[in-house]
Amino acid sequence: MKINIKDILILIIPVVISILLIPVLPDKIPMQWSLNGTVNWYLDKKFSFIIGIFPFVVYELIKLRHK
Repeated sequence: MKINIKDILILIIPVVISILLIPVLPDKIPMQWSLNGTVNWYLDKKFSFIIGIFPFVVYELIKLRHK
């Protein structure tokens, strides 16, 4: 798998932004709501950088599909 600068930026930029935002996030981040508006589960703010990895994963999956 060839990794270029675009791939690295798609991985690094969202992760860095999510790490920088940790001080202003609430302690528990709601992640899923039910149909009646209650929260089903929360993510602790110290794990919020994981959300920054999703754009890279989606980008790589789309890239694989179009090969």
